Amino acid sequence: MGGGPDNIPADPLKSLLTPELFSLLVNARLPYQKQESINFSDFGRDIFLQDPFGPLVKGKVWPALIALSKIGLDRMPDLSACYLPAPTDPTFPEQCLGLQLLLDLCPRLLCRGVDQRWTFAYFDVLSQRVAEGWYFLPPSQRPDQWPQPDDAGQLDYWIGARFWFGVSFAHSEHLRHQEMALEFTEETRSIVERVSRQRDPYRKTRNEILQDLYGFPREYRRGPPLGDKVTRESWAFWAGMLMDIHKPIVDRFGRYPYLNAVFGRASTADEEKWIDETDHFGEAGKDVARKIKEDVRLGRWRPLGEGSLC
Repeated sequence: MGGGPDNIPADPLKSLLTPELFSLLVNARLPYQKQESINFSDFGRDIFLQDPFGPLVKGKVWPALIALSKIGLDRMPDLSACYLPAPTDPTFPEQCLGLQLLLDLCPRLLCRGVDQRWTFAYFDVLSQRVAEGWYFLPPSQRPDQWPQPDDAGQLDYWIGARFWFGVSFAHSEHLRHQEMALEFTEETRSIVERVSRQRDPYRKTRNEILQDLYGFPREYRRGPPLGDKVTRESWAFWAGMLMDIHKPIVDRFGRYPYLNAVFGRASTADEEKWIDETDHFGEAGKDVARKIKEDVRLGRWRPLGEGSLC
């Protein structure tokens, strides 16, 4: 790699992790004006049942993911500090959300086969680092903040943005992130309730939700609420429930058993029972699991992109 002045190596990410890329990701994932009403039935369908997003951004995203994959977790710079504006900058919320989408959502859409290991064991780590960074900012500087005073006209867009800000915590196997996810979704729930003057119906069964070991596979397979009766409030309350039911799995196992294969981990007897009872929900295929297990044993990573062909 070429050097700059005083032989300082050129930054391989500078031309890739750009404001233009981050804005592209946000505008592709949330193609709305902030005061615009959103059809949340379509919104959920595009997230869980279709993928209009991936094909729009793959050409710009893939080179950035490849470059990030070549650095290594131990040598990765602070992505927020290096490639985002200051939290006081008015563009910070959009730029920060774009970086989160790059690290959390894009690998889930684009990485297949053995490359799934990159999604969960590499890019998720980076996403969670970024999320912790903005989560602990002063409230007035957080990119997910609700406007003060209340601006009900922004509620639709804010619900959409908050969903994408929060997924990094729900995707984590760390219990502290799961606790943060609960706090995050409760804040979302409370604001939606206050602004809309509607009460979340899932509050009635909250204790059961937080103990339901099979809730996440069941609800994910059931899919998002669809149809003319879906409102911004009903979708937000459903999404909060979906976030919350991740935690019982981590509480019970300390990790997601369905990810054992993509981490190259052996499952315990209890985890194998859970995997069988959920009909192997979210589990990688046997051939992928075998190859990843061998890579982990040998201490190697297949270059990102090669594993998608496996």
